[in-house]
Amino acid sequence: MVLILIFVSYQRINYNFLIRSFREREQFKAIVFLKTHKTGGSTMVNILQRFEERHNLSIALPKKNFGELRYNYFGDVGETLSRDHIFDPHGNTAFNILCNHVIYNRTAFRKIFRRKTFYFTILREPLSNFLSAINYYGLTDGYIRKMLKENTSKPITNFFKNPRRYEPHNVYLSFTNNRQLIDLGFSPKENPRDPISIKKFIKAINNDFHFVMIMEYFDESLILIKRMLGWTFKDILYIRQNKGREILVTNITEEEKQKIYQWNRGDLMLYSHFLEKLENIIKAEGQSLQEEVSTFKDILRKVWDFCEQDDQVIPLTIRKTPWDSGFVLTYHECTFLRLNELQYLERLYNAVIK
Repeated sequence: MVLILIFVSYQRINYNFLIRSFREREQFKAIVFLKTHKTGGSTMVNILQRFEERHNLSIALPKKNFGELRYNYFGDVGETLSRDHIFDPHGNTAFNILCNHVIYNRTAFRKIFRRKTFYFTILREPLSNFLSAINYYGLTDGYIRKMLKENTSKPITNFFKNPRRYEPHNVYLSFTNNRQLIDLGFSPKENPRDPISIKKFIKAINNDFHFVMIMEYFDESLILIKRMLGWTFKDILYIRQNKGREILVTNITEEEKQKIYQWNRGDLMLYSHFLEKLENIIKAEGQSLQEEVSTFKDILRKVWDFCEQDDQVIPLTIRKTPWDSGFVLTYHECTFLRLNELQYLERLYNAVIK
């Protein structure tokens, strides 16, 4: 089945600075979501995994053994995409979707996704991203766990006395040193705190990616993707992934915040650039976008309430709105909304093998 994604032009927005060269009603035959760490990407992955399965498309899966370390990563630490890293038992498959972790490299990606492909990613406010990494990996990851154990009262202050003492020598193993920049392919040979290098890199990302989501505007970003790709409300339903982790670091001081921003200067410049772009779009769309986002939030609440109940025989019916023809959600479909990335990966592997 061929994936047809329609870019719809809206008269009230000039998308030229974001969607640079695509004509009205441009057709895409593939989607690449460059998943970044601790940015809400797992939630977006679930949306894409369900979209692939519901529309009988072909998704690129990492060539890994089930349960092995970094099961949801293409290749080894720091590697970019290649055919050898993709599970393809049928040989030379033309993939419609890619959405698991991998370091971005323009040349490598375009060797595999040669057809018209919609590229997008997601970024998160750097302070929030840094703290999320500390709290998420603090119970498991070596260097973060070491940092927390050595100074339980002021771990951040202690960390910034000598970051190099804790940070891995391999930048691809770090989740606290401009990780969003690194995920998007910033060279480890460059200085992630050098403004000239960062500006050059941002320009390249701006040229390569059709859209950059912002976690703090997650629903607004989803609605814009829905509009650009001609999707439906049902296509973008979600239940938040990776929530409910123990909070290990709290009460950050203003001085600690500034040190985090200084250390993650590259991420801050990257985030600020694309945040401004997204906020300009939201402002330009005005009431139209806000009303659609509000309607979507109402639908999400109904879906969450429905899926949190015991087994339901009667499906949830969402009526037609000015932005959507409406849909029906069965209780069985809630199961797929709840699956985390690894659980869904196993399901997709099994489907390919069959």
